[in-house]
Amino acid sequence: MTMLSATYPTLRPIADTGVLVEFGDTIDDATHQQVLNFDAIISHANIQGVTESVPSYTSVLVGYNPLLTDSDLISEQIEQHLTQELQHAVEPTHWQIPSCYDESLAPDIVEVADQLGISTNEVIQQHCKGQYKIFMYGFAPGYAYMGGVPKSIQLPRKQAPVMNVPAQTLMIAGPQCLITTLTMPTGWWRIGMTSFKPLQMDKPNPFILGIGDTLKFTAMNKQDFKKFGVEQGH
Repeated sequence: MTMLSATYPTLRPIADTGVLVEFGDTIDDATHQQVLNFDAIISHANIQGVTESVPSYTSVLVGYNPLLTDSDLISEQIEQHLTQELQHAVEPTHWQIPSCYDESLAPDIVEVADQLGISTNEVIQQHCKGQYKIFMYGFAPGYAYMGGVPKSIQLPRKQAPVMNVPAQTLMIAGPQCLITTLTMPTGWWRIGMTSFKPLQMDKPNPFILGIGDTLKFTAMNKQDFKKFGVEQGH
C-alpha cells in the first residue's frame, strides 16, 4: 500500500522539461520504497509526452517533451497516479561483492581507522557487516550510490578531493558507499578495491546494479584479488 504523509508528495516544475515528485527529505527505506513504487507506476503509465523517469534518494524526476505537453498537464496526470497501487513489484537482486582491503589498494583505510580510534581490521569487519542498498545513480556513468554504511565507520567527506582515483575503488562517506567506474577525483574515503565492475559497456544494460538491489561485501586477500585481473593498485 502507498503511504503518503500530510506534507508529501510535492510536485515542483524543473525548467520546461520536467516535474520533480518529492516523497520526503530524509534517506530511509520507507521513503525510497515510495520512490521505487512510483517510478515503476509512472514508467508504465503511458502518459503522452513523458520521456523518462529518474528515481533518486527521495524523489522521482519525470521528464517530458515540451513540444508535446507542459508542466501543468503533466502534473495533473502525475497526481492521478500518486495513490495508485503497484500491480507488479520488481524483485531486487542481492549481490555478493568480493573486495580487497589491503593497504596497497586502500590508501585511506589507516587514516579512517585512526580517526575512528579502531584498527583497520575492525574497519574491514564493520564494512563487511553492512547491509547495503542501491538508492540512485548519479554524478558519473555507473555511479551507484548505496546507503547502509554502519554508523561505527561513518566519517564526513574529506576537506579536499584526491585526483586520479582508479575505477573499482571502494569508497565511503557518511552513510554512503560507492564503487568508482572510471578514473576521476573524489573526496570520499578509499578503503579498498573490488573485482566487480558495476559499469560494463559491452552489456545491453551497462548499469549492472539495479536501483533497489541490495549488496554485501566479502573480504578477499590480495593474491585472490589479482586473479580476477584487476590491474589498478599494484
